[in-house]
Amino acid sequence: MKKVKMTLIAVVVVGLVAGFYYYLTNRTPRSVENLTEVDEVTFVLSKNLDNDYPGTPREVVKFYNRAILCLYNEEYTDEEFAKLLGQLRGMMDEELLEENPQDVFFSNMQADVEIFHETDKTINTSTVCDSDEVVQQTVEGRECAYVASSYFVRSPKAYTRSNQQYILRKDDEGNWKILGFVLLGGDEINAEE
Repeated sequence: MKKVKMTLIAVVVVGLVAGFYYYLTNRTPRSVENLTEVDEVTFVLSKNLDNDYPGTPREVVKFYNRAILCLYNEEYTDEEFAKLLGQLRGMMDEELLEENPQDVFFSNMQADVEIFHETDKTINTSTVCDSDEVVQQTVEGRECAYVASSYFVRSPKAYTRSNQQYILRKDDEGNWKILGFVLLGGDEINAEE
């Protein structure tokens, strides 16, 4: 009986070793691409706004801010820059698009980003108000929403907080689009203090 138990244990151990060896030799190794996280620019550019548009005014402003952070803080190619601007324009109301033709918008954004980089600024964080702070009302028969957002900007000599209120309007497809924004003010803190 003791020999049977020992033989059974030996067979199980050999089976486990053989199974583990088979697993190690036949598994597919994980590539380096699978191990790295997708960078923020790639994430923002991969969002298909036609099929996966943000569902609430707050979500629209949050995604808009992610694209803005990419433009001002990240490294990207000229092609990615143009695509990031396309993502921004994809969240804009028709009236705002008419007032900002694509070529004018492109050159204005390019100049603004260059000045931002030349002055060694970065946007450390952006925040969007809570859902219960989003104000919705009907204006001239159209649904509108007001969403507050703050940006904390670091420069070599100061930290600045800028507050904006985005005005969004629901389009004919039921998507919230940015109609404009109002600068609400902010404050500056001397970095040497």
